[in-house]
Amino acid sequence: MKFKVFGNTELRVSELGFGCARIGGIFAGGPGQAGGSFVDLIHAAYDNGINFFDTADMYSQGESESLLGKAFRGRRERVVIASKVGYVLPGRRRLIARIKPLVRPIVRTLKIKRDKLPSGMRGTVTQDFSPVYLERAVEGSLRRLRTDYIDVLQLHSPPADVIRQGSWQAALDRLKSSGKVRYYGIAVDSIEAGQAALAFPIASLQFVLNLLEPGAADALVPLARERGVAYIARECLANGLLVKDAATLDWSKYCATPAERERRVRQLDEVRARAAAQRRALPAFALDYVTSLSGVSVALVGASNEAQLTHVLAQVFDTRAA
Repeated sequence: MKFKVFGNTELRVSELGFGCARIGGIFAGGPGQAGGSFVDLIHAAYDNGINFFDTADMYSQGESESLLGKAFRGRRERVVIASKVGYVLPGRRRLIARIKPLVRPIVRTLKIKRDKLPSGMRGTVTQDFSPVYLERAVEGSLRRLRTDYIDVLQLHSPPADVIRQGSWQAALDRLKSSGKVRYYGIAVDSIEAGQAALAFPIASLQFVLNLLEPGAADALVPLARERGVAYIARECLANGLLVKDAATLDWSKYCATPAERERRVRQLDEVRARAAAQRRALPAFALDYVTSLSGVSVALVGASNEAQLTHVLAQVFDTRAA
């Protein structure tokens, strides 16, 4: 594993980070895939050289943070934890979080899928970037993470106009001054929001970057590098499109229209051909594209079990060794 300096900070981070959106939750895993095995998964990522873990207070209704806190109890200083705040879960999801140990076996027995739940049961997620909410959310994250500081706190997908207003900055500065947050940044969902974020003295910027969505390579990464802002690349494997066998893909999960599917198939054919020409495994080729860009500090990979993580990392490291 290679390590990089995280922007203009003193943090040194593994070039591959572990995205924790898929750990925990009532829909995760099967029999025996409860909290213990998720902790094993986190440990496996760490044992493979990953020291950067990206989570959020809303992931699995807070369970993602709790699992990280459990996994690194007693060795907190060895890892860099980045979390996000700004989303507000509806009351019914908070209730599920409290009764999750009871609900999870029922969901598995009945084989209920997340996308099959009635929208009324899921509720509507809202956002709140007010100073009062941000400071309260950080206190909750600290409790779940079992720590007294967060290395990198990020606003979670604020719209560009909210970023430009800047009412969030004073709260994050206070959290930093208090020592509860070492650095802060913004995770964005659009290039426009990313450009707005880079007008502020943030330490990091997170946005999608992969072979199928390379727009940020020109629009955001150079500007972040110029300003000393660490760039966290997410969805580096295009949510599995750059890992999974094309014959087994469920395109309905990736494309809303036939035209979009046609475009994605064409893109995949092109990148597979490029990887084959260099005799590279596609996941390794895809991750090397991201990590080789000057200015990218860490590229996030995700997994919901050790087999998935091992499969991706084996291809990357075996290819490099060759």
